[in-house]
Amino acid sequence: MKKTITLILTIALLLAIPSLVLAQEPAKYNFATAQGNKQIQVIPGKTGTGVIYFYNVDGNRITHVTLNIAQAPDNWDVKIDPPLHEMQVEVNGQVVTVTENLYIEPSELLSQPATDVPAGSASITVPSRGYALAKVANIIVTVPETEKIGQQAEIKVSGTAEWLGQTGTAAIKQTRDFEFSVQVISASTGTGEKIIGEGGAQPAKKSINWLPIAIGAAVVVLIIIIVLIVLTRRRRYY
Repeated sequence: MKKTITLILTIALLLAIPSLVLAQEPAKYNFATAQGNKQIQVIPGKTGTGVIYFYNVDGNRITHVTLNIAQAPDNWDVKIDPPLHEMQVEVNGQVVTVTENLYIEPSELLSQPATDVPAGSASITVPSRGYALAKVANIIVTVPETEKIGQQAEIKVSGTAEWLGQTGTAAIKQTRDFEFSVQVISASTGTGEKIIGEGGAQPAKKSINWLPIAIGAAVVVLIIIIVLIVLTRRRRYY
């Protein structure tokens, strides 16, 4: 009987060891990001979009990200999707409410691009390492119809990553900025150049071919000389 109890306790201890090791694993915080095209072109009255990717292949804690517009023209409408919202999170059996735009759970590096990509995510390349699933934040820029063609402006998005501690409050924070350069362009897709109004392109002047005129003038002069010679000879005879 004692041997049986000892065996059961030994097995239970062996099964518990991995959980104890996992619970004691040091926290790894990862705020990995990638930015899409930093140049955004927008037609007056229309919308352009910039993209920021967030992934977590080197951490073992969920990364909670809050985004806000730190710089933008006053008369431009700049929004973030997903918007700021509240999310309920369970930490050590306690439910807490976190205000965030998105969260990134730990994931593994992939040897090839993911084929099954959830909504709101994308498969991105991690340089020299492989691929990863990333959460996507869209920076949506709407330019007023009255904005001048060629106008340029800088938009800065500030991102703050938080990792919750044992009590559910933010234990660590890290901030990073993302900058986009926005240019207002014409709706025309043509590349031609056109000058209109006074001082614009004038019809080309026709060049004059002087050779026929010169020949005609020479013929006329020759006829006049011949006529004069004939008249002179007649006068002598009279």
